Amino acid sequence: MPWLAVGYKRLHYTDFAPTDSSHPRETFILHHGLGSSQNFYIPLVPALTAAGFRVVAFDTTGAARSPYTQVEQSIDTLAADVLGILDHLSIPRAVVIGHSMGGIVAAHLAAEHAERVVAAVLIGPVYPSSQVTAVFEKRIAAVEAENAMDAMANSIPAAATAASASSLARAMIRELLLAQSPAGYVSNCRVIAAARPPAYPHVKVPTLLLAGEEDKSAPLESTKRMYEELGAESKRLVVLPKVGHWHAIEAPEAVANAIIEFYNNDVQ
Repeated sequence: MPWLAVGYKRLHYTDFAPTDSSHPRETFILHHGLGSSQNFYIPLVPALTAAGFRVVAFDTTGAARSPYTQVEQSIDTLAADVLGILDHLSIPRAVVIGHSMGGIVAAHLAAEHAERVVAAVLIGPVYPSSQVTAVFEKRIAAVEAENAMDAMANSIPAAATAASASSLARAMIRELLLAQSPAGYVSNCRVIAAARPPAYPHVKVPTLLLAGEEDKSAPLESTKRMYEELGAESKRLVVLPKVGHWHAIEAPEAVANAIIEFYNNDVQ
């Protein structure tokens, strides 16, 4: 299995080459959200690699196969992990894609490390606020009370997806949640609870925001606010109908097509 040592962390990653060429048009690096893993993005990979892109997906520290380190993290340290992976793979710049918590990380990278970021794709990005902090403090309490992921696995797949989401999509989300260690999940909850809004006006690279019409975890109102605050001249907000918070699982074709169209029209 492919692993990278980034400082004191051991991160599991997968490096997908473009289907028909050894020379990728661009590299995409994918940062998943809370309670998830690189597998959230796997439904997108065939379309992205067929379009000529190299795709690097990894498990965030404390999530799935990347072990919890006992050291508390932050948006800054998660962003540093992305840069560390790029350095290890000798990738000078990449398109950074982030879902949910990963959307905070991707926006931070675009604002503070623009020299490494070709463009940013924010999928259901969380907008940090006191209300968000309160939500994740409750999640921390629920998981710590049982030292298990069952409460999250039994509620989130239905509560955080669109009404029409398939039972297969919900089963996949349940599996992602059950693959988390309780301590790692709580640690990443703390990252979101302690997060502050990135410097959105400092984001100047082309940016795509993908919002689910039925997303209750990253509501459309907060995504619109983020869109207005972005400093990028080239920016798009795409709303996916009948989609909740797990976009790449609920509507993989729509997500992949939106990313490819954005790159073809706004980035290359």
